[in-house]
Amino acid sequence: MSASTPLIDLTVRDFVASLAARTPTPGGGSMAAVLVASGSALSAMAFRFTSGEKFAAVESAMAHRVEELERHRARGIELVDLDARSYDAVTAAYKLPKATDAEKAARSAAIQTGLRGALAVPAETVEHALAALRIAVDGIADANPNLLSDAASGAYCLAAACEAAFLNVQINASSLSDKPFGEGELARAAERRDEVRTLLARANEIVARRLSS
Repeated sequence: MSASTPLIDLTVRDFVASLAARTPTPGGGSMAAVLVASGSALSAMAFRFTSGEKFAAVESAMAHRVEELERHRARGIELVDLDARSYDAVTAAYKLPKATDAEKAARSAAIQTGLRGALAVPAETVEHALAALRIAVDGIADANPNLLSDAASGAYCLAAACEAAFLNVQINASSLSDKPFGEGELARAAERRDEVRTLLARANEIVARRLSS
């Protein structure tokens, strides 16, 4: 496996091995992005199967949801490597020389710039996880019952993506020297996370009701 190989081009086996390796990246941020892509994909698959004569009343709405989920799946894939690269920039900044006052100032500035980038990617991951989960939960009540477990699994993936990405926002925000900026970004991400938790609870209720009927 080449160090220059994009994470998204690795086999599942090699990607998981890279997660386990003693290297800063890939980590939780990249995994959160994978979960956005995976959760969107699972939900889209369940909705694609909600078609045909039996589901004629909801087929058009399901097709529209699939289109939207595909956008989030595609962006989730892109965020996998973007997250790793953004944190690699932070790691590189910490390794800059600091023998002189000028070097210390340059190093500090590079670290702060890197941290902003490392915060921005998981913050975007949070947004996509929430947006995709809204779509997934909106359609789960009408999803093909044979695919209900897949639709529910997609929702769980998206919720986990948000939770993981939120923690990455939180840890990077705490290291920023610009505290008002970091606190604002964290508050915004926390609002999204809270909505995700509400949506997941709704999905659980719908799935439990449909499975018991």
